[in-house]
Amino acid sequence: MKRAFLTKAFLPIVVFTIFSCTANDEFQSFDGFEKSKDVSFDIAITRDGKISTRSDGGYGNIVTETDKDAKLDPSKPFGLMGVDPQTYEVLINNQRVFETAGIRSATFDSRNWHSTENIMLSAYYPYVDETEFMNGNRAYVIPYHAEETKAGPLVSNSVQHRLSYLDIIPLVFRHITNDIGFRICDITFDPQLQGHIRLRKLSAHNFATEGFYLDSIGNNNGMWIQKTVCPEIGVFEGNARVGCGAENEMFVGFDNLVSDRKLSSRFYAVPEDIKMGKQYIEVVFDVDEFEYDGHKYKELKNQVQKFPLYGVLNGNSCICGKQYTFHLGLDLGTLYQPIEFTASVSDWEHNYGVDINSVWGENKIYEDNDFF
Repeated sequence: MKRAFLTKAFLPIVVFTIFSCTANDEFQSFDGFEKSKDVSFDIAITRDGKISTRSDGGYGNIVTETDKDAKLDPSKPFGLMGVDPQTYEVLINNQRVFETAGIRSATFDSRNWHSTENIMLSAYYPYVDETEFMNGNRAYVIPYHAEETKAGPLVSNSVQHRLSYLDIIPLVFRHITNDIGFRICDITFDPQLQGHIRLRKLSAHNFATEGFYLDSIGNNNGMWIQKTVCPEIGVFEGNARVGCGAENEMFVGFDNLVSDRKLSSRFYAVPEDIKMGKQYIEVVFDVDEFEYDGHKYKELKNQVQKFPLYGVLNGNSCICGKQYTFHLGLDLGTLYQPIEFTASVSDWEHNYGVDINSVWGENKIYEDNDFF
């Protein structure tokens, strides 16, 4: 999996526009409807959950070259729910919306909508086979399996429209999982001990990868119920020499260390609380033969360090929709001692706003957040 966007500015919203079908101004009431209604969708993907106002009406957008990489996969439909905003009667139930020739559109069967003048719509991506609407809670449940979670799942804001104006519907999607990756470097203080570490394997243990997402229609929020925990998620396996110092820190790729974040190895996880003794990161590395103060030290193979995540994140909880990059500092001077680590948390930004030089040393690992 290769997903990443890295720039220097704070750009909250990604957008691409789909042209609407022609509006019919004669439809001023439900009586003007035919039995079906064709609509198209104007879609944005927001990275920080904020929605502003566009000059021509609708929702906010800031478009850059980097932003254009963020869009829905045209081969995957999104699902749509629609309810009566007064009674919360289900009017559209898990309808697929496909993309054809760059336009996402759908045909609504309006024959059973005689009791209302408005509709409230909410969407989720990718489409899943089954959803369940909980009328008492005014929410619907989306069961996400591992494959859907890898697709990055998104849910949209709730949009309320008059039935007579359903020609084009603006949907602002937001991320609801965590995207997790790593950067690494050798922070050994003694120059004689630097440059001898080779990364062989990196894995994450006991992260939730499946669950049920409860999306609250009208409130634009929701919550996860974790279902499946993966005992081990392989991130890296290879033979890569670890660079010395924070200035030579590299992203962890699939089988190598890379400078481009888009080539890094990342995985999706369902947001959850961090439990003591549960989630941890395992690093396996070799140490080359080296000399120190005139003495030769033999090569060491398959050295293992396990880093528990408990106590690293504020509140010991992963925040819904955040992307985490954990920065690991390997220290040959502490080879036979546990490596301590803490976290530095920031809001979503394009750059790594944390001053690396201020955290390396006693802090062997920290995390930051970036865009999906």
